Amino acid sequence: MTNNTIRIIFTLMLLTVGGLFITQAYWFKKSFNLEKAQLNEKLNIALRNVAHQLLILDNDSTSLIPPITQTSSNEFLIETGCYFKLITLEKVLFQEFLERDINVDFDYLILKTDGQQIVLGNTIINRSPERKSGSPLMGPTEVACRMRPDSKENLNFKIRIHNETTYLLGSMGIWMYSSMTLILILSVFTFTLLAIVRSKKLDLLKKDFVNNMTHELKTPIANIAMASDTLRKKHGEMEPEKRSKYADIIYKENHRLHHLVDQVLQLSEIEKEEETLHFVDFNIHEIIEKAQGSFEPIIRSKNGKLSSHLQAQNATIFGDQSHLRNVISNLIENAIKYSTSPPEIVIETFSNAKELIIEVSDHGIGINKSNHDKIFGKFYRVETGNVHNTKGYGLGLSYVKLIMDLHKGKVSFNSKEGQGSTFTLTLPI
Repeated sequence: MTNNTIRIIFTLMLLTVGGLFITQAYWFKKSFNLEKAQLNEKLNIALRNVAHQLLILDNDSTSLIPPITQTSSNEFLIETGCYFKLITLEKVLFQEFLERDINVDFDYLILKTDGQQIVLGNTIINRSPERKSGSPLMGPTEVACRMRPDSKENLNFKIRIHNETTYLLGSMGIWMYSSMTLILILSVFTFTLLAIVRSKKLDLLKKDFVNNMTHELKTPIANIAMASDTLRKKHGEMEPEKRSKYADIIYKENHRLHHLVDQVLQLSEIEKEEETLHFVDFNIHEIIEKAQGSFEPIIRSKNGKLSSHLQAQNATIFGDQSHLRNVISNLIENAIKYSTSPPEIVIETFSNAKELIIEVSDHGIGINKSNHDKIFGKFYRVETGNVHNTKGYGLGLSYVKLIMDLHKGKVSFNSKEGQGSTFTLTLPI
């Protein structure tokens, strides 16, 4: 199956999952709004009946049943314009809510008709065992109600529903269960799909890594084989100078092999936390100068230039010298690799009260914008036409990111294709 086929299938599956999510969300919202409308309708009927009973109890059966005003999503105002006691209102409210199966907690307030001043109020917990048994709770406000002077004011009352959203979700029953089940299934499916895609991508990256590693290892192995074979066959005929030259080749290529293997093992050990970093206070400028010195012969052989402007006033940091030197060396090495013309590399340092900043700039091929979010991934190498036209495993920037994270620092970059790149390391002081 080709990558394009996998990409098309993945896109179609994502669209299908997205469509199911949207459809479910639409029906869930519609069901929720229907439950809300039904609750409001039951509340309106119940509250109109309460107002009607209060009018009868006040010997005012000729008055029209007052309108119910919904002042907010969970608050209702009932303007009775008649007199009643709190205990009477509570009993009538309880009975109406019980008959209509409005099993919701709420506050109610008694208000004066002139100025809407609050006279008394209480809370009804409809989900308590006492309420379910049909016996209304009698709170301390009942005593206050009995002791209040009976001035026969004209009164209104207001209802405020508790946790309306929770109540509505609970009353949706099968809709809630089916929605949660479908969302769970879709989430698991999406997670599995993404895991398969990530696994496929990692598999492709590993294959590329193995190809790169094979290519990288073949060169020093071939050079060692050639030099050792020459020494074995022509040792007696060879001049000391030539023997020394071939011995140097074997030594250098063996050192290169050792470095390549160490590069892979070191990153693996750090990620598994099998290798402990050794933190000490040191001057970063000394590390930069050492790294710079080790690359000078290569730069000189390529007719390039490697300069530094170490301007940081406070260059002392707490970190691992060896790994931070490797970080800087990796950035310099990448700058050399990805320069089609003689490399021109500049290292600069700056500092402020809290941070030390190191910038490594070059005038190489730069990084295409489409690759910006991938370059710190393990095994990833910036494409430059031929996969083997640059050396390395694609572990350099992954290693840089890991070491900076372990130092509680950060790495960022600015790059334009064809104009070069600037990598910025920020370390706490």
